[in-house]
Amino acid sequence: MMQVICDHLGLGVKTGLPYIWHSKASNPFVNLKKEYKGLYWQEELIPFFQSVSLSKECTTPQKCYLELSKQVKAKLGKVDDYFNKLADSMVTWIEAWEELNPSASPKSDALPNGSAN
Repeated sequence: MMQVICDHLGLGVKTGLPYIWHSKASNPFVNLKKEYKGLYWQEELIPFFQSVSLSKECTTPQKCYLELSKQVKAKLGKVDDYFNKLADSMVTWIEAWEELNPSASPKSDALPNGSAN
């Protein structure tokens, strides 16, 4: 999701090896049972993310994330109810972010060169 948003905003994304290395033995049959839905979901997820686009009104990561949440609900909600819950959680995340980081949220009434007196 973040790659879609960063591409839309013209931002770079750093990728590479994980900073934390996880190497514990696991049971592949237990893993398959936990992750089997993902095998079916990818038939919908891959085309969704390959074709998703964001409107020109999405000028901040927050606006992009909210618009993406609407598309997730509309297009992936039919695949599994998990995606409806995911979309709702995406909105909750942005609401919490903006409440806890008011200086990070752009103000529509902000003046670019300071306040006018």
